[in-house]
Formats: sequence, structure tokens, C-alpha cells
Amino acid sequence: MNYTTGVTLKKTAVTITNHLSGIGSDAVKEEILEGLRSHPKYISSKFFYDKTGSELFKKITTLEEYYPTRTEKIILFSLGDGLNIDFRDLNIIELGSGDHSKIRLLLSHIPGPVLPTVHYYPVDISQSAILNATEKLLEEFPVLHIEGIVADFVHQLDLVPSVRKRLFCFFGSTIGNFGKNLTKRFLQHLGKLMKPGDHFLLGLDMVKDAEVLEKAYQDAQGVTAAFNKNILNVVNHLAGTDFDPALFEHVAFYDRENRKIEMHLRALRDMTVSAHPENNPISIARGEMIHTENSHKFNTRQIDEMATWAGLQTERIFTDRNKWFSLVHFRK
Repeated sequence: MNYTTGVTLKKTAVTITNHLSGIGSDAVKEEILEGLRSHPKYISSKFFYDKTGSELFKKITTLEEYYPTRTEKIILFSLGDGLNIDFRDLNIIELGSGDHSKIRLLLSHIPGPVLPTVHYYPVDISQSAILNATEKLLEEFPVLHIEGIVADFVHQLDLVPSVRKRLFCFFGSTIGNFGKNLTKRFLQHLGKLMKPGDHFLLGLDMVKDAEVLEKAYQDAQGVTAAFNKNILNVVNHLAGTDFDPALFEHVAFYDRENRKIEMHLRALRDMTVSAHPENNPISIARGEMIHTENSHKFNTRQIDEMATWAGLQTERIFTDRNKWFSLVHFRK
């Protein structure tokens, strides 16, 4: 995560532009420290995804307990002609793109003669994730035009291209990491950016049995725990702190009333964490928790609510046979 220098990389058919410098490292550090000095303490889940975090999350998506990625891919694979979109001369903008495994399933439905007219814009906070994904995509789709955008899409959504017809993709139920107010503001903003004829594909993890949900975030191999603890390494790099991840344990549970998984890091002992170059250390008591993620689960009523917030029409809801996950097609 480079918040100091804007960089444009050109590799054959790929251009990747880093816009994180538009936010600035001082603002990022201030955001992190504000959360760590709050009561209760928190770290934004967007800081999970440095190179190590992206690799760990990719491993999570392969675990038996973690159904969301597997289920969403089944839906994408099965779309066939069910997606009523003209792909010719289309810009596909994937928010929080991560690896290439989902978008490749969508691209596989595009007829060969049409694919050279498509431009793909992966938007992610991790430059390494975009690099790795685009290299693999070009091996499979060498005629595809790719322009990567390294950015925080919540705060830098206006950076996405405004020309041609557009399909916005937001997979993985990442929107579930937002609270209700941020979800509403984000969808209102996206809806205003969209033009008549634009499309939006949104992946949503649906409400289901609590045991299924909790196992997905407490895997037996401890990969999710390693992923959760790694956020402290990212914070050390970005905010100059000296957290020791080994002094925390991973905590995840389902809040039935609010229909969300919560993830936390619980301190195993009292500690004082420095924040260079400041002289105002952070005190953490044994048993105190740092909140790192919410993962909200959704129902059909909330899908209707989202459409209203964004000013969009719900074209179709695709789901799996268990109705565990939904891929919603909205149209402007």
C-alpha cells in the first residue's frame, strides 16, 4: 500500500496507476491512530490487504469452511445467457478486485469476437493483487484491454472512467464490511455516478444458520486467525506502531440480532504500544479487543432497500440452490 508516491506501471497491454498518494500517508496514519485510541478500539478492514494479507485471504477462499467464494463462483459459472447485458464496447469496473478468479468467470461468458472491445478496470487497494491478477487474465484473455486502478474505492470512487457503457462489479459481499450508513452513502454515490444503461452486479452473503457462518470465520487450520493478526503488521508499517501479533488472539462470532459476523483481536496481556514519531503510546489491557471487521448478512428486503438508495432497478437475483449467496443485477 503506497500512500506516498503515485506510480504508473505499463506492462504490455496493462497500465496500472496508483492513486493512493491522493489520500496521503499522514491522513492514513491519523485514521489508524484515531481508531486505536477510540473506545472500543478498531482498525478498518481495508487495511487487511497488503501483499501477505491478500495471499492469506486467497488461501481462505479455498478452505472447506469458507463457502462464500465457492458459492459465488458457482453462480458466476452458471450465468450463461441469463445476464441481459450487451458486452460490446463495455467498460467493466471491478471494485475491490482482489484475485482474478471471479472476473474470469464473467469474462468467459463474453463471445470471442466481442472481447477485444471490452475494457477491464480492476480497482483495489493492493497493487500486488492487481499485478498478479492481470498477468493471469492476459494469459487466458490476451485480447483484453486492462487498466488497473490502485485506490481506496470508498473514498476515490470518482476515479473510475466515465466514458462508454459500464458494468460495475462488486463481488464477495465486500459491501457487508460496511455499516448501514456507509452502505447507504456508497450506493447513493455510485447511483449518481452511473448513467442510464449502466449495470451493477453486487454479490451478497445471505442470512443463514449461525453455525455455518461462524465456521466460515473460525477455520480449523487457523488461516483466518493469521489473516486477522496480519492487520497489525500492516498497521505497524503504515502508522509506525510496534504491535506484536503473537500477543493477540483471533475472535469471531455471529451477532444474530444485527445479522453480522464480528471479528476482533483480543489482547493476551497488558501492553503499551508506541506510535512513532509521536510520544503518546497506546495502552491496551489484557482481554481488551480491537475490532477489525463486520461482515453483514442480507435478506431480500435489504436488496430492495439498496436498489432504492442507489436509484437503480433490480433486473434479476441469481442464487445457489441453498440460497446462501445472491448475485444481484441492478440497472440504471
